[in-house]
Amino acid sequence: MKLNHECVRDLLLLLELVPYGGGSESDLQQVIESSNISDLFDLDTFYYTFVELIDGGFVDGRKYQQMPDAYAFTKITYKGHEFLDNIRDDTNWEETKSTIASKMSSASLNIFSSVAAKLIENKFGL
Repeated sequence: MKLNHECVRDLLLLLELVPYGGGSESDLQQVIESSNISDLFDLDTFYYTFVELIDGGFVDGRKYQQMPDAYAFTKITYKGHEFLDNIRDDTNWEETKSTIASKMSSASLNIFSSVAAKLIENKFGL
């Protein structure tokens, strides 16, 4: 399955709204269903994206062993917040995607974050 970068961004923005529970977990499906984001992607895409965000160190979470297709979310990691801060702004996100698309057909999330950060730096003259 291909990692959908739009889903990565949308899912991180949604997960950021989940209150931190001091170590408690939130059911991912309930988080998704409580928003209108579920109209954009199917659950398989969300679950795949979530697992990849765990593997990439962007979020803390896990799959419930006793239940198929059930995932728990704990928090966004520092790395996840760094990425999200770089791509949060809609204009910067669109410019980042456009910049990458003009040079290549795909790129990793680390490249997306680096390009977005560079665009921000350039806007501030850094």
